[in-house]
Amino acid sequence: MPFSKLIFREDFRCIQCQVPLHASVLYSRVLVLLSAFLSLALLWISGIRDLRLFLFYLPLGFLILTVVVRVAPFVVLPRLYVGKPSVITKLDLST
Repeated sequence: MPFSKLIFREDFRCIQCQVPLHASVLYSRVLVLLSAFLSLALLWISGIRDLRLFLFYLPLGFLILTVVVRVAPFVVLPRLYVGKPSVITKLDLST
């Protein structure tokens, strides 16, 4: 299955069997943290180290995230899960 930014949509489905799929939550969180750290690094390297750091941090992080979401699936393939993501955390306590 070809990967693209569409894997992050809620209505993403398998091309062949139309089963709902979703990307791992951990994968999405890592992409957000990566874009945040890249934003801070770019601002720090450019010499912005005062109050402006906090003013430009989020907008720049969002722009970086839009690029990372398009590029990351081609670099590191996300784990896809069948069905809709659950809001309930399950503990596998079976022995």
